[in-house]
Amino acid sequence: MSAAAEEWNRTTNGRGRVAESSEAEVARPVDRQYFLCVWALMIAGIVFVFSASFPQAGRPDALLLPGDAYRFVKEHSLYVALAFALMLVASRISPRRLRELMPWMVGIGLLLNGLVLFSPWGVELNGARRWLDLPGLPRFQPSEPMKIAFILLLAHVLAKKDERKLEGRVAGAWVLFIMGCVGVVLLMQRDQGMATIYASIMFALLFLSGVRLWSLAALVAGGLGLGLALAHSKPYRWRRIIAFLDPENAPPKDRYHILNMLIAQARGGVTGTGLGMSPDKWYSLPAAHTDSIFSVIACEFGLIGAIVVLVAFAVLTARGLKLAFGSDSSFGFYAAAGASALICLQALAHIAVNTSCMPVTGLTLPFISGGGTSLVSAAAAAGIVLAVSRHQRSCEA
Repeated sequence: MSAAAEEWNRTTNGRGRVAESSEAEVARPVDRQYFLCVWALMIAGIVFVFSASFPQAGRPDALLLPGDAYRFVKEHSLYVALAFALMLVASRISPRRLRELMPWMVGIGLLLNGLVLFSPWGVELNGARRWLDLPGLPRFQPSEPMKIAFILLLAHVLAKKDERKLEGRVAGAWVLFIMGCVGVVLLMQRDQGMATIYASIMFALLFLSGVRLWSLAALVAGGLGLGLALAHSKPYRWRRIIAFLDPENAPPKDRYHILNMLIAQARGGVTGTGLGMSPDKWYSLPAAHTDSIFSVIACEFGLIGAIVVLVAFAVLTARGLKLAFGSDSSFGFYAAAGASALICLQALAHIAVNTSCMPVTGLTLPFISGGGTSLVSAAAAAGIVLAVSRHQRSCEA
């Protein structure tokens, strides 16, 4: 049994649930430290998105009409307002109510992802069919909000195990079956990077549920093998892996992203070039305000700025897990832990891609990168953690 699971069992009554008490039903204010940390990252994201996007937004269009340097940051600011409001609403929903709403969320998520693949509203870009363009709504990526439903569904299954309503092996089989179904949908959308995030969240929740380490290690090894096999089946994916392993000798097209992100970070040195002063975002840095925003931060704020970003996400994750362990229910524990894992793992994946620690894939930096759908889903995850923080076993956070 993992140390995390032992800590959970130590603080419960041995059946996976907290002993009944009048205090467990009292809703408290949301955790202030977690709320302020998320708020600060959102505000910082507005600054960084503007700094990274104004060169592209301000360029003349094909008709030589002047651009609007504030175009992307204005869109991002609207999404920040929407995400902030959604986080506040989610924080007011009790874990018990979230569990009741979970089947509807899963159903809507499956419907939207089905529309991506099998309806005229599905949008294909660069060979990948991941976006939905419904009438009257901005284009969005349904796999992003589906992450929230996925976490709540796994939390429900694992909570039933802790509540002795489902055997451990049966619960584990259901978790793997759910991941398999979701993985097939994501691979049909040609989004292996997103499938990797989903699988990583699953592994994190299995670890926290007390799965034996050797069993978990075998699952992770099998997942890595399957990921490599899937990558090898598609030439463009395999070229990314080859470029990751040997960027200097890879074809120029395949190594372009990696080398330019590393050059931008190296240019920043220790203290950085200064806010707005990165030259790489003008022409050479791909997707500067979304997939490469960490490289812009490292260039303009240097090693110090990059470390501050890492520390901010480490603090956010540690606080989220502490709140998860203080939940008054098994479902609340897994929901908050899964939401914390989502934010942490996606941040680590984004930074790993930018620093050439994993192959290139299009993943945003939570709360900071441009991209409305990813920002809203990260805010919803934070709202779940805040909702759980209102239902703690004691006044200690």
